[in-house]
Amino acid sequence: MFFKTKKFLPYDCYRTIFDIDYRKLYQLGKRVILIDIDNTLVPYDRDLPERRHLELIDEIKTLGFQIIFISNNHKERVEKIALAFDVDYVYSACKPLKKGFKKALTKANYQTKSEVLTIGDQVVTDVLGSNLYQLDAILVKPIKKKNEKWYTKVNRIAENIIIKRMLKQYPAMALKIINLRGETIENQM
Repeated sequence: MFFKTKKFLPYDCYRTIFDIDYRKLYQLGKRVILIDIDNTLVPYDRDLPERRHLELIDEIKTLGFQIIFISNNHKERVEKIALAFDVDYVYSACKPLKKGFKKALTKANYQTKSEVLTIGDQVVTDVLGSNLYQLDAILVKPIKKKNEKWYTKVNRIAENIIIKRMLKQYPAMALKIINLRGETIENQM
């Protein structure tokens, strides 16, 4: 691996975006949330969000958060979903590279990076990219792995290798991620 295992550690992990305590995050000083779309908010095979997702994003915005979607997907898909939520967005972000994060932060209203948080379902793109840009990242369980693109499946293989390394160096977080995914430690050995 090119990066130290520490660069793949999320700030925290949750099963879904609905399980996150956004009120607490706001109390901790977070003000901007960069959210991945595919398999974090909406499955790959859906073009529009469910009503409960729309209500959640509205609730988060009502708390005072600025929401920006950040996705590696193409403009048409990202724009269509972002318009449904009435939020700003960055498409073709090239996560984990800094390009997309830099673009998202130019759209964000914040004083320091400590006010910015990302939420995503991939260790290799969302968490690593966030950490490279010195942003806290929350990892959520992917909504539906079955219909992921081939390149995401490659990322999942790399993720498993990274989690095996985490088990040795950061066992508490590794176990949290393994439990989040509903896997067993034996699957990681």
